Amino acid sequence: MSVLFCDIETYKNFYYVAFKRERDGYRVGFELSARSPDLDWRRIDKIMRNNRIVTYNGNGFDVPLVYYAIHLLKCGENATRVCALVKAKVDAIINGKVRSWQTEDLLGIKLPRLDHIDLIEPQPNAIASLKTLNGRLHGKRMQDLVYPPETILTEEQMDATADYCLNSDLDATHNLWDALKEPLELRVALGAEYDQDFRSKSDSQIGETIVKKRVEKLTGARLQKVETKPGTTFRYPVPSFIRFDMPKLQAILERIRDAEFIVGADGKTVSPDWLQDIQVTIGSTVYSMGIGGLHSTEKSRVVESDEDYVLIDADVTSQYPSIIMALGLFPKAVGHHFLSVYKKIKDDRVAAKKAGDKVKDKGMKIALNGVYGKLGSRYSILYAPHLLIGVTLTGQLTLLMLIERAEAAGVQVISGNTDGVLFRCPREMFDGVGTEGPLKDRLLPSDLANITDEWEQATGFGLEFAEYAAVYNRDVNNYIAIKANGGHKRIGIFCNPWNLDKSDRDERKMLMKNPTATICSDAVLALLKHGTPLADTIYGCTDITQFVTVIKADGGATWRGSYLGKTVRFYWSTDGDPILKAKQNVKGRHPQVPKSEGAAPCMTLPEQLPDDIDYDRYIAEAKEMLMSLGYLARPPKIVRMTKANTLPILIAWALV
Repeated sequence: MSVLFCDIETYKNFYYVAFKRERDGYRVGFELSARSPDLDWRRIDKIMRNNRIVTYNGNGFDVPLVYYAIHLLKCGENATRVCALVKAKVDAIINGKVRSWQTEDLLGIKLPRLDHIDLIEPQPNAIASLKTLNGRLHGKRMQDLVYPPETILTEEQMDATADYCLNSDLDATHNLWDALKEPLELRVALGAEYDQDFRSKSDSQIGETIVKKRVEKLTGARLQKVETKPGTTFRYPVPSFIRFDMPKLQAILERIRDAEFIVGADGKTVSPDWLQDIQVTIGSTVYSMGIGGLHSTEKSRVVESDEDYVLIDADVTSQYPSIIMALGLFPKAVGHHFLSVYKKIKDDRVAAKKAGDKVKDKGMKIALNGVYGKLGSRYSILYAPHLLIGVTLTGQLTLLMLIERAEAAGVQVISGNTDGVLFRCPREMFDGVGTEGPLKDRLLPSDLANITDEWEQATGFGLEFAEYAAVYNRDVNNYIAIKANGGHKRIGIFCNPWNLDKSDRDERKMLMKNPTATICSDAVLALLKHGTPLADTIYGCTDITQFVTVIKADGGATWRGSYLGKTVRFYWSTDGDPILKAKQNVKGRHPQVPKSEGAAPCMTLPEQLPDDIDYDRYIAEAKEMLMSLGYLARPPKIVRMTKANTLPILIAWALV
């Protein structure tokens, strides 16, 4: 059995099925049109049944439409009619937003059992297109659909479309397949344990299935969805361990305790407006609360460890699962057995981690976090809006408890974000972080350890620690931290998961964000860690993927009059021009794609580094990053004198 990547293209007068074999790259395509009226559907069926078929969105599109075309040909329909009928069903699926499990009824067919893996759910970004994912993975060729879906293709256009199908989307699917090797291996291992095929499932779908199967085994009854009607109200049951000493925090807690949350028509929870606007100052740090989590509000700030103070990062271990267990709440449809089942999954993960069973460890992590992902979905058996709100608020309130205790003991908290805080601790209150055994990532006995130990005992949650040499913040969600052990951590716009450094490399994050001139962030990091001049890093790089930016352009984009596609890739060039959106705005203009001034398209990666790279532009961008971090001072703003501002400016100068 071979692994084959499959893709189809459909037009009113053209239908095409393409396959690429993984092991040797062999490709074959099958055309149905007026010029090629005899589709070898028997061979297509044999290929589909005798190989492992890998697609992107194949469950809801490619596979059912392959068998719909085969069904029509078996019924004696000619090529012209089959193409038209398939295209009509394509429109119905897309415009009707037909779900994968509804396609058989729509098409009036029964699909055969295939060894088929659909990659659309295992990849972590549900809304990303295959084109975007291919760009994120630095696929060789990025290409949009060659001709609009309603085009009646000429023979020349048919040739171009066949080439696109054979040599663009198949390679993109292959690229994604390679990136998902480990997640798919985990799915196979979990599937064997639960007698399920998880290969085409998302993390949250896996978590839901595991909980459902375990609860049904316990109860001997099949779980059924329980409707939570729009307009349903509930309150947050504040856990008994949440307590504050500061009057302003006590007041916030009581207000939250009395707040009513309402389930909206879309199944999402509507929270009181005031909850979105809470800001509280503890010590010298201002924190913002809301449904999205706790966030401190620092901007453009450099903080370094020194002779007197040390920076210690503390993160809550398995925060969401820990809170779910602490709350003792459960989805209505599942009942109280949810808690024992969820605890067993958590215990299984802990045991696997201790035993060094990485596959089961990561598999159980998928299940634990996947459950949280389904709490807010009204289509899920795990739908529990009250539990979702409970997890969010408990996370914020318990972090505020930790912050309050630390500040009261003389330890400054300079940052807080969702599941962790950053301490600026007096040296005499800290005695190091363990590096191995049970003390790995734990504080060694000290005054700071006493504070965090008491918090852990009060809440039942655990913390993991790391010592930082310096932290450079643009804001709480975008920063670079230099670790005391020589490692580093990059978050937000500074993140570069494509970098081979073990502190950076992250295949999952690659699929979650578009690359944006990552050489600039690498240059900033090299300067902060090693004092390497920006120009040395940027001029010394010979990898074009470090210079490119991938960005989505709604409605498509053009460059010098040529259409590029809805997802574009470019680098900054000394001979570039802006990339413009294909659609005009209300003023009749074509807006520029952000940051694309001086751009050169790079839809196909070149074999050699282009000789027109605008290195000065990349250096300027890196300097802008350093200014946003507060490492470099911004130059004074040049003010143009006008009639309106001349007098105020002269007065200001006179007062200096």
